[in-house]
Amino acid sequence: MRQVRLLLLRHGECEGGSILRGRVDVPLSAKGWQQMSAAAEAQPGIRHGIYSSTSRRCAEFAKAFAGSVVVKDQHLNVPNPLSVTLLDSLQELDFGDWDGRTFEELYQQEGERLAAYWQNPWLAPPPQGESMASFEQRVNAAIEGILDQAFAQMIQDNQAAPTELSKMLSVESSAAQTATIWVISHGGVLRHLMARALGAVQVQGFYSQLTLPEAAVVGINVLEDAFGERYWRLDWPGAMSRCT
Repeated sequence: MRQVRLLLLRHGECEGGSILRGRVDVPLSAKGWQQMSAAAEAQPGIRHGIYSSTSRRCAEFAKAFAGSVVVKDQHLNVPNPLSVTLLDSLQELDFGDWDGRTFEELYQQEGERLAAYWQNPWLAPPPQGESMASFEQRVNAAIEGILDQAFAQMIQDNQAAPTELSKMLSVESSAAQTATIWVISHGGVLRHLMARALGAVQVQGFYSQLTLPEAAVVGINVLEDAFGERYWRLDWPGAMSRCT
């Protein structure tokens, strides 16, 4: 059994105040940098890859984070230092006409429509914005591409040098080979992936009733068996300190 441990990191506090951020491209605040640095440093162990949204609030930190990673294991088949792969498909939902506006303004002028969106975004998309179907499709494609590459690398490494594999990858059990991948993205992306892991995709109220703080870290384990079937498992937050 092979396993990829996804560490999903939401961006920290941003410049611009209390606005709805989708495609509006704002940088992190100083506090946001501190939040993300602390969150990343709290997760010890080897990293096998770093992927990020192309939005500044994710990408700028991801590049700095990747450059700071020092791979100590000479047998680990990854660049030293790690490079970051930027993906447009990991961006936040495009909120269309609502993007970049303050929440106060939106609730005053679009209150009823905004409430309908939070309750059921699949039926009440933002005006001129991205549909949830399109959003979920691109996020799923991004994650499946990341997983495909990680599992393919495991198989290749195993075939090339099976006796060295245990030195290259942390092992959760004798039957599981584990790679750790960081994905630096947005609240909407993290919520969708959590819903997918829980089998709660398109559940009304899931987005509005699940709070994700700035610089939140969410762990998802994806296991692949010998037949290529994959199984998703959401980590309880307390288990995150054991991630490697």
